[in-house]
Amino acid sequence: MAAFAYKAYAADGRARSGRVEAESRQRAVAQLRLDGLQVFAIEAAAEAIPFWRRDLLGRDRVNDAARIAFLKEFGTLVAAGLTVDRALRLVERQASGALKPIIADVLERVVGGASLSRAMASHPQAFPADMVDILRAGEATGTLVDVLASLTASIERRDAVRRHLSSALIYPALLVLMAIGTLVMIVGVLVPALAPLFEGSGREPPFAIRAAGALGAGLSAGWPFLLAGTAALALGLAQTWRKPGFAAGRSRLALRLPLLRSIVVGVELGRICRVLGTLLQAEVPIPDAVAATRPLANNRIFRQALDEAGRRLTEGGTLASGLSSLKAYAPSTLNLIASGEQVNRLGSVLIHAAEMHETQTRQRIDRLLALITPLVTIAIGGLIGGLIVSVMGAILSVGQLAQ
Repeated sequence: MAAFAYKAYAADGRARSGRVEAESRQRAVAQLRLDGLQVFAIEAAAEAIPFWRRDLLGRDRVNDAARIAFLKEFGTLVAAGLTVDRALRLVERQASGALKPIIADVLERVVGGASLSRAMASHPQAFPADMVDILRAGEATGTLVDVLASLTASIERRDAVRRHLSSALIYPALLVLMAIGTLVMIVGVLVPALAPLFEGSGREPPFAIRAAGALGAGLSAGWPFLLAGTAALALGLAQTWRKPGFAAGRSRLALRLPLLRSIVVGVELGRICRVLGTLLQAEVPIPDAVAATRPLANNRIFRQALDEAGRRLTEGGTLASGLSSLKAYAPSTLNLIASGEQVNRLGSVLIHAAEMHETQTRQRIDRLLALITPLVTIAIGGLIGGLIVSVMGAILSVGQLAQ
């Protein structure tokens, strides 16, 4: 059962709104008509899903894996010659629980005369704006099959990188959690038990015990303020995260950090070159391909470069000259693009550049994680080992005084 938000006119002429649960949009409308309501607006109520199921447990949420499965099956059916509405009907039967009512609504809109991209745009939680823009370009140029294949490959690579990072970060995360647990035990259990040993002994407790005791006392007295400050900081960060000024600052900072810069450049250029090259090989005009690729850029500097490239192309310029602001980050890629434009093989050159950036980015991520793991291990081992040595030294000194 899916939830739908509706607006309707009652028999007395008054406007009413609310929610109704039904297996499909058509059945929801029929149910409301039986209640004497004339429906004039009805949408899938995605926000009705409880947050603890959607965000904490991950249920009833459309993720990249669900999108990839949908795009693969739908693209295969369309490539086989099926119409969009027939392909959607077949995909709906095997869709996941979260995606099934959404596909049903998209199918109903397509049957009603809407384009596929417009129908999908009504569900931004399931189909992001960049995905819709790329499909719109494919519809406009008659290359929907090729665009679907390109979009599927792009999302697959993005999901693969995310999974690779998640797997590689498991071990360092476990080390950090174990270190935090050890420190909590030392501060909360061991230090309070050792502190009375020094009372009346004439010796001052070691620095580690004094520091741990002060930390424990400070946390015990000020935890409400610390919790409130953390919540306020998180709320403020969430509100300003996507503001233009803050986003531009984040983009510039990411390109200035030595270790992060090469990874950000590789990820952005790999994604942009992959989609742009596939669109061009599908005979999408360069201005339309650039406009469809622009939302894929997460870094604002790369998005602004694509804006400038689109403007230059409409004025008769080249793609390489439009992307000249990225020369400081990827000069070899711009040289490849310029060469591809000169020999009229820009699409294949962009695909080659995408493969190059994807391979290099994966290698850099592996090297970075291989460096981080021993550094985290040494730092945590040194911290915990120093505390333990200090505590054991304090215990031995108190034992000597007692003798």
